[in-house]
This record gives sequence, structure tokens and C-alpha cells, in this order.
Amino acid sequence: MVMDFLDGGALDEITLRANVGDLSAVRLQQRVLREVSEMDLSVSVFGTTLRTPVGIAPMGLMSLFRPDADVALARAAQAAGTVFVHSAWSGTPLRDVAAAAPGSVWSQMTFWPDARLVEQHLQRAQDAGIEVLVIAADVSVSSKRDRDLRNGFTMEARPTPRSVLNAARRPRWLLNFLTSPRVAFGDQSVDGNPMNLKQMQEFMEHENTSATWRDVERIRALWPGRIVVKGIVSPDDARAAIDSGADAVYVSNHGGRQFDAQPSTVAALPAIAGAVDGQVPVLVDGGIRRGSDIVAMMALGASLCLVGRPVVYGAVHSGTAGAEHVLEILAEEASVALAFTGTTILRNVDRSVIAPT
Repeated sequence: MVMDFLDGGALDEITLRANVGDLSAVRLQQRVLREVSEMDLSVSVFGTTLRTPVGIAPMGLMSLFRPDADVALARAAQAAGTVFVHSAWSGTPLRDVAAAAPGSVWSQMTFWPDARLVEQHLQRAQDAGIEVLVIAADVSVSSKRDRDLRNGFTMEARPTPRSVLNAARRPRWLLNFLTSPRVAFGDQSVDGNPMNLKQMQEFMEHENTSATWRDVERIRALWPGRIVVKGIVSPDDARAAIDSGADAVYVSNHGGRQFDAQPSTVAALPAIAGAVDGQVPVLVDGGIRRGSDIVAMMALGASLCLVGRPVVYGAVHSGTAGAEHVLEILAEEASVALAFTGTTILRNVDRSVIAPT
């Protein structure tokens, strides 16, 4: 049931499969007899050079998989010379994660119904030394995930007999789940204590469906650092984000976990990059499983790629070292794929490396 929560998506999982399938269908043009002895995979975002073009996307409830998952992922990002985006629905408080990997953590937030919660989060992020705020613009409503419903794995926690047996067969995970103080929401509290799943369910029944670009403008006026708007899948929304004060746009369909009737991110990326036209960086996630996927995304207009599920698999296996190893694999594969295109500097790739179809 926990694997289904991580691996699954909304409804029929069409968008989830499209993210991977469409990206794997992009073909790169091989070139031969080019000097490719020295490769440069670094990218620059907000004036900071990242050694690898792959960051770690925001993911909530990582403590379901491993109690220290958020800290492990942040440390892996720092070791790889990239960034980790801390989710507002993390089981580990932002201050703890930021302290574990100084300078490598961005903070993701959403539009809570109570404006005071937004302001509290902004203050929390400033206190933690965060410089980049990622606004999740695509969660004003929530979809259903059939895998979780079948397993009874919901905020209301109504396990089925099958899921109880499933958990009983994994005693180490079950012990961590029952005893960890962080199977909750570290930065969302009730009476000073982190919200548990049931309290969060009650809280989320009052989702903020009234958020608009004016709310982004309000945050822009309050936040002194950089702002990234996440969930952009439309060129018009990319332009609106820039007009509202965003310093970057983040192409994402929530990993196929929300709206199951939309295109893959790789399909949406070229038009969005064209609309942005170099004004701000373009971030992207969704379906990245191989280094060649990174080269393809960069060639189609991305400034930085982010991954979610793959690094969680690594962290579940062996903590920081496992997540770091996944990032190393992706970087190594990207270097090889880039060399096959006859290119040595990843940030300079363009559509010329995309093979004609």
C-alpha cells in the first residue's frame, strides 16, 4: 500500500504513464567524430551554479517511507551540488531540513484558506534561511487515486484487511510507522503539535479554491527572495506567472497525481519555453528516469530538471547514500547521452540535438 502511494497516480494514471512514455519517445541525434573528452553538466539558476542539472522535487509525506527521508534527500542534493525542494506537507519541519543541508534547500508552499498560515510559512522560511520559495499553484482541488482507495490508504486511515496483512508482513516498516514522531505534518500544527493524518483530512476539506494570480502578487510583495510558480502547463499561465512577479516557472503536472486528463510535461515544455523566451528560468519534472531524458528536457527549453520517485527509491533503500547514488547515475547517463550528441556543455544544448521524426 505504501508503494502504491508512492508509485501511483490519479484515476486511470494516463498522465502518469504519459510523463514517462512521451519522454522516452524523444529521440536524440547522434553525431560522430566530435571532441567530447571533457563534459560540463553544470547549470546556473538564480546566479548559482549547480554541479548537476537534476534537483529533487517537492514530495509530501516522505516520512511514510523512511522517518528521515526529507533530511536524507536534502543531504543527497547538497552532496551532489544541487537543490532539494522541501514540501509544505513534509513530516520533518523546514527548519530541521534546512539546517541539515544549508544553502541547498528551497521551500514549497501552497495557498492555505487562512491567509495567516501563508504569512506564517513565509516567516518560517525566512527564519530557516530559505532564499527560494516554490508556490504550488496546481492544488486548489484534489483528485482521487484509485490505488489508495482500494488499499484504504487515505487521510482518514481506514485500512482494509488486505492492507493490514500487507503491513504485518513488513515489521520494520510497521515499527517505524507506529513509533516515528514524524508520521505527521511537521510545519502544520494544532495547539502547537504537528497535525496528524486525521487532522489534516479535516483541514484539507476546506481547500482554497479561490486563489488567483493576485495571491501570487501578494506573496511577491511579502517575500524578499526568489519565487518559483509550480504547476505551469500552459504558455498563458507561464506569462501570467512572470507578470505576477515570478522569478521562474516550473512545468509540472504533479507527477500525474492530480489531473488525469492533461498532457505530459515534455509535451507542454516547448510551448512554455517559447512563451517565456528566456525571461526567467524554466524548471521541469515528470517522467525523468534516464540521463537521456535530462538531455531531451534541456534541449526542449528547460533550465533545470527535477526528479521525485527515483530518488525516493534510493533513499528508502539506503538513506542519503541511496538518493545520492541515484543522482550520480542520472548525471553519468546524462554525460554519456550528451557525448553521443557531440556536445560537451549541457546548458548549451538546443533542439538541434533532437532527432527528426
